[in-house]
Amino acid sequence: MASGNMKIIPSFNIILLLLTVLLIACSDEEAVLPVLDTIQVEDTDITSSTAILQGRIKRIGNQKIIEYGIELSKNYYFNPSETKGFTTPPDTGLFQVEFINLDPSTKYYYKAYALINTANVYSANNLYFTTKAP
Repeated sequence: MASGNMKIIPSFNIILLLLTVLLIACSDEEAVLPVLDTIQVEDTDITSSTAILQGRIKRIGNQKIIEYGIELSKNYYFNPSETKGFTTPPDTGLFQVEFINLDPSTKYYYKAYALINTANVYSANNLYFTTKAP
């Protein structure tokens, strides 16, 4: 065969692979995280051993929310902490949880959270309250 008559024809499999990679790269959408807000607790929602705390989901985003609720701690850095939440699909708007068996006359910090995939998303604001004396 003469060298002037050679044609290089890419394999169909290579073309298909390149098109697939191109389509996947173009279809990836940017992650939009949920937006949460922690609501200031009312004095009437606090006793010496309980607190009813609220959060708000302002935006759900495009990530699957596995759980959402309130995280509570005696430590500002939330270490250790306790969570109470929901595993039902969320809507935007208010939600509330009740913490029981709290220590009297104790300062607690709390914040809203959402668990997506394997990460936690938190509200921008952390709030606190003090349980009432017995």
